[in-house]
Amino acid sequence: MKKWLSVVAVVALCLALAVGVACGGGEEEEGVKEVKFGAGLPLSGIYGAVLGIPQRQGYELAADLIGEFTVAGESYKWKLIFENNGWSSEGGVASATKLIFEDGVKIMTQCGGDSAVAAQTICEESGVILFTIGVPMEAFGPDKHHTFQPQPGPYPQAATLFKYVSEARPEMKTAAAIGETGTTGTMLAEAAADAAEYFGLEWVGTEYFDPLGTTEFYPVATKMMTKDPDMCYMDTRPLAAMREMGWEGISFFGLWATSYGEGMDSEDMDGYLCYYPAPYGEEVTQSIKEITAEYEQRFSVEFEQMALYSVLQLYFLTDALQKAGTVDDVDQIIATLETETFDSPIGLVKFGLEDLDGIGHQCLMPCQVGEIRDGEYHRVFELSTEEGEALAMEIWGK
Repeated sequence: MKKWLSVVAVVALCLALAVGVACGGGEEEEGVKEVKFGAGLPLSGIYGAVLGIPQRQGYELAADLIGEFTVAGESYKWKLIFENNGWSSEGGVASATKLIFEDGVKIMTQCGGDSAVAAQTICEESGVILFTIGVPMEAFGPDKHHTFQPQPGPYPQAATLFKYVSEARPEMKTAAAIGETGTTGTMLAEAAADAAEYFGLEWVGTEYFDPLGTTEFYPVATKMMTKDPDMCYMDTRPLAAMREMGWEGISFFGLWATSYGEGMDSEDMDGYLCYYPAPYGEEVTQSIKEITAEYEQRFSVEFEQMALYSVLQLYFLTDALQKAGTVDDVDQIIATLETETFDSPIGLVKFGLEDLDGIGHQCLMPCQVGEIRDGEYHRVFELSTEEGEALAMEIWGK
């Protein structure tokens, strides 16, 4: 394993969730050129706190750790450009327009399904690589050559979760979801439903809430209580309400942080399953431990998953530019992303699932399931990149 805190960039990966590289050199300074990196992120409100700000800090840390890197004999460093997309369609259009036409980026990220879908037409027509986070398979295809999913997608992850449940928790017979309205929430709930049913669980229904307007979760929790599932996809806000109502099932969600359990008794969180790669547990690599220590010292907050995915993605993009041998030729960079594999701090990363999205632009990485016990994350199951891809194809492949 290469040393990831090296000044020279080598490797990384995509996820989740949400960065844009603006290819193309900036002003030369002492022989070092700049590669612009644009990201439309939610930077205010609940989605700013949970998603956008950790992502921004992850990019900032990664850019500093990577430092100067060499592409085709020239020295470069990253120039980060952030815009608040407000987790909305309007914000996606506004941030993408500024990043392209004012800042001149050639690659960007949009975090949030509605923001990303709204920005997609502008990026495709402008020849700008768009890394989306939280969009359905319909957003990809041969006619959308510039669009990629850079973070771990829901299909291998949901498949891994329910494979684990079917083997380790056979008493689980029914499942359901409390998800957000909109592109991202619908996609995540539907992926979980498909995987649950494939492994023999009955899907008893999905309840949705407005992610930007809901502050009271007892109404949606009350609806779910009538279904009384053994397992339920939801974050800790409706979970807290359901625990007060006496629900004793197992909750599962893509993200985990220590702060998610604040205000809840630890026993109410016990059994919570986090089914996306996470920087927690004794099994993490030494590289992740070092990056975690640096991040937490710098920002005085926990190194969470969204920050992890940003770090991985910037390393990955650096490696992609080096393997492509260019920071300017978008087509060559795309060809490299489509055909190369990349080492990363958590293992092998590549793009694939062509039979699902029509082009193979889904990021694939090791799949992990963690369980929360006494407020601590414990990894309980893992599939390799190849195993996760094969299982997703088994469930959703044509």
